Amino acid sequence: MSGSGISHHKDVEFLEECNPALVERNAAEFRRLRDLLVQVTEPARRAETRTEWHSDGSHTYTSRLAEARQLVEHIAEGYDKAASALHAYAAALTTAKSHYSNGKRSERALASLIGTKGTAITRTAQEAEPMCQWEDMRATTGVMDFFAEITMDVDDIRDEANRLHDEAGGDFHLAKAAEGEARSVCVHALKQAYELLPEFKTRGGGAPPDLYAAMADMRREAEEARANPLTHLPGSGPKRDMTGPVGPNTLISPELRDIRMQVAGLPEADDNYWDPPENDKEKAEWISHNKEILRAAARRSGLPEELVAGIAWKEIAGGYGWFDNGADFLRRAADETPLSPITAKNLPNRFGGEIDETSFGPIAIQLRRGAEVLGYDPENLTDRQQKVVQGALQDPKQNAFIAAGFLAQIKAETGCANVPADQLTEAQMQEIAARYNGGPYWQSKKGQDYGNEFVENLGKVKEAMR
Repeated sequence: MSGSGISHHKDVEFLEECNPALVERNAAEFRRLRDLLVQVTEPARRAETRTEWHSDGSHTYTSRLAEARQLVEHIAEGYDKAASALHAYAAALTTAKSHYSNGKRSERALASLIGTKGTAITRTAQEAEPMCQWEDMRATTGVMDFFAEITMDVDDIRDEANRLHDEAGGDFHLAKAAEGEARSVCVHALKQAYELLPEFKTRGGGAPPDLYAAMADMRREAEEARANPLTHLPGSGPKRDMTGPVGPNTLISPELRDIRMQVAGLPEADDNYWDPPENDKEKAEWISHNKEILRAAARRSGLPEELVAGIAWKEIAGGYGWFDNGADFLRRAADETPLSPITAKNLPNRFGGEIDETSFGPIAIQLRRGAEVLGYDPENLTDRQQKVVQGALQDPKQNAFIAAGFLAQIKAETGCANVPADQLTEAQMQEIAARYNGGPYWQSKKGQDYGNEFVENLGKVKEAMR
């Protein structure tokens, strides 16, 4: 039950997945497009005002130039408004995530305090967040949720638990308010920006013609413009067509379809599903056999090949593929059996964890992350889509491309987002590797050890890639 100024973890848990750096990166992309269009407006103005042409058709020429210039100016204004909106939202997200972190800190302290009085034994209690557990304990309404609650005296922790409960709830409320208000303003501004963009329609409602593919002169101009820094953000990979969000009725996402087309012409992969490498010699053989696949995956995502291959070196000996399938089966069985007192995350040893956190493939990728890279909505993944994503992760060739895509996402979140692939330092790749392993806890000892081992293996990785 929430009081005034109190929110629960579940109200703001989506902030865990929000990344201000990626929002800022998108703002920079819109700003790049604005700057690119601004460069066009002055030549267009000169062509319109300084060209003298006297004929029956000169007025048509002048009016068409004026229309083109005004069109470019409106599009530039739209992109500028979108960039400003996203920039402001990124700043608000940073503030919201700070409040969220403070709330989680108080929540962890509350969980530890609760642990001194009882252990959750029912599914309801196990799935409840610490704030809700404490609300249940102090109200003594859920006596079956804890081993000792019938005789439990919580008075000696009541004051401290109430303080931690209110601190966590207050911080979560501040996070919710900061993000919610900023999102409302941002969405409104983005709608205004969208309205500034022209709507191009073709007769009959068919697909617009692909002028770029049809006109050799346009392709030549595009090739010459590649050197212009405004044609791409620094550090970004090759440009690909934008696709909309994938809904529940789309089985094969455009991103997955493109990956499948890319891997079709590559050599067959060395699959380690049943027999993972056990030593450096076998790892080097695996990397060498699959080097063309790893190289193509890195090139598609705008990454150094040694980064993708170095992560592969670390992951391919992680375990048998059948274990991943077993973990997935047990987690789903626990989750789909409501009468079971054990939840998926409370299964013993490595079997415990959320269903969408199960990792698959030679380069281990969580199901959730794989879905995100491929353009699916992990929160609303259908059973059929889940099987498609899992199959893609377990195919060694597709797995390499998905892993590279995930690494590119991680790079975009770091301070080296603008660094081109051939200029990434070992220290920067080490940070990306630590983030790959540790996620939001990449600065922990586990994440840092992973990054250090990645760097230690780089010499052997480069040798295997030759």
